[in-house]
Amino acid sequence: MTHSVIRRLVPVAAASLVLLSACSGSDSDGSDGGDAADPTSSATPSATASPTPPPVDADQVACKLLTGSDRTELAGSSVDDIVAASGADGSSQCRWQAASALIQVTTLPAKEWAKSLPQVVEQLASSSDVDSATDKKDLAAAKKLLAGAASFDDQQACDAFTTLAELGGAKKGTTTTVTSIPITETESGISGQTCVDGDLTSVLYSVPGLKQTDAVDATVTTILERAQKRLAAAQ
Repeated sequence: MTHSVIRRLVPVAAASLVLLSACSGSDSDGSDGGDAADPTSSATPSATASPTPPPVDADQVACKLLTGSDRTELAGSSVDDIVAASGADGSSQCRWQAASALIQVTTLPAKEWAKSLPQVVEQLASSSDVDSATDKKDLAAAKKLLAGAASFDDQQACDAFTTLAELGGAKKGTTTTVTSIPITETESGISGQTCVDGDLTSVLYSVPGLKQTDAVDATVTTILERAQKRLAAAQ
């Protein structure tokens, strides 16, 4: 797919700043969402033990950004059990899980998200997937755009979000992207991000057999809009 590497940059960068470094549970069907929380993670086992996840804090802002009906609309069934929730430095994350579904919401200041971008660009540039002249050209453009990402303010970070989305083939001026990302070797998740008023908010979900379609994109976009409005009201 044209622009496939750039299209992965925004969701991977959002995932790289998740606050929950260890997954909750380890279902053999892959529904635990470990790779969903970090799509850049290697399949090779780590030589070091995973850090202990923080205690669940159900009062996190992120836990209030989706209603039960929102989650049912995404997954097609109820997903109501909070299995992980934490926050730090203005960021917040909440994860719900059911037998065959997971939903995760992350929100953080856009400038904090932007700080992760240069490293993610480097990771993508060294990926074996990058073999086309178009990908290499787009990654070079992204690297130039993000040269000063460490000092971006929130609005500059959201502007960079839009520019990156445009490089990935989105419409001019877009503030929302929806991308399919690998969860396991056989299953995919859908990751949607929006950057508005200096906040980066991400919704990720996975159910068995999930495929990206126009209808799925529209649903995720609607859910993100609701989440962003609730975030604005809570601030």
